[in-house]
Amino acid sequence: NYSAYHGYWPKDLTQPESRQGTMADLQALVTAAHARQIKVIVDYAMNHVHSSSPVYQEHPDWFWPNQNGGNNCVCGQGCGWDGAEGKRCWFRDYLPDFNFTNAAARTFSVDNALWWIGQTGIDGFRLDAVKHIEDAWLTDLRARVKSDIEPTTQQHFYMVGETFTGDKGTIAYYVNPSTMLDGQFDFPLRHALVGSVLARSASMFDLDNFLGGNDGFYGAGVMSTFIGNHDVPRSIHFAQDQPAWTDPWAGGKERAWTNQPQLPSGMSAFERMATAFAVIFTLPGVPLVYYGDEYGMAGAGDPDNRRFMQWSGYSAGQTFLRDRVAALSAIRSEHTALRRGTRETVFVSNDALVYRMQDGADVVYVALNRGDSQQSVQNLPSGTLTDELDGSTHQGPTLNLPPRTARVLVPN
Repeated sequence: NYSAYHGYWPKDLTQPESRQGTMADLQALVTAAHARQIKVIVDYAMNHVHSSSPVYQEHPDWFWPNQNGGNNCVCGQGCGWDGAEGKRCWFRDYLPDFNFTNAAARTFSVDNALWWIGQTGIDGFRLDAVKHIEDAWLTDLRARVKSDIEPTTQQHFYMVGETFTGDKGTIAYYVNPSTMLDGQFDFPLRHALVGSVLARSASMFDLDNFLGGNDGFYGAGVMSTFIGNHDVPRSIHFAQDQPAWTDPWAGGKERAWTNQPQLPSGMSAFERMATAFAVIFTLPGVPLVYYGDEYGMAGAGDPDNRRFMQWSGYSAGQTFLRDRVAALSAIRSEHTALRRGTRETVFVSNDALVYRMQDGADVVYVALNRGDSQQSVQNLPSGTLTDELDGSTHQGPTLNLPPRTARVLVPN
């Protein structure tokens, strides 16, 4: 059933989707995750409900009317996606949009969000479509979490927002761990990585310039870094020798049902993916790996980017990428410099970039070659450097990087 397969058309706000399990199943999952020191973040869609939802049937006054001067107010049709219209437009003509200027509607929704926290014991929310709701909903939720949840759990409740835009100022507006969000998904960083590393439509000079302006831009926020998600084609197709898409903002829906892309052959696309993952795993933030991207799964835009997970039959490229992501994750856990350190560019050229991450005595050098030929990089420290990805040793201050390679280097 294609309709609402993604779960973003909520009807009963007190029931799990029956095809995925019961409330008891969700509670058991959270308990099992906590036993393994894994925190669980739930995606919460607060902007709208389906028109058949009891809350809309009983309280239509809690929702914006689908009207705009005699026309409909569907986003992108009778109303725009941004500004004041973006806060009251309906995503579809069957998805009534909450009017959170109405205190009763806002209280109902925030109460529901807290009810899910209390019922499940989850550790955070991924909050959908943040720019489409009133600020008061976010500030009310943060205040209630601080007063009603955290005194009991004795842990900070992490909230990350989704604002699909390249405007860093708009994204930053909502980042305030005390009053709104702990962070947001870093769409501008993804744009830079797709352009400079995967699709190669921009240079590593461009990536370096972006990183220089992005370091510390969000203040105390803990951003979520990523290279792929459910709104764009699978990242592996940007990384092909001949990219299926070169515009990082491409939606890819024109190939979602026909002419669907298949898994690339060879190693090159998977090596580029590994190089891009090396960046997000060596910068502050919370790296997000969209399911299957660790294997370079294929897929065009929605819904083709939500294919069933591939559990077996991996190609050599897929196995390489999976192993590289696992290694990056382990290295990140061992170095505070990669999670909380400060970044400084050491070397940059059209195809290569080297930067140093430092947190006190913990120093790590990250060397990247996105090109298809060997690149010589300079300005590394003299002496022996160990690549923690493969255990190899190298002598600074100059290093030759093979094509489509990342090294995570620690001075001996």
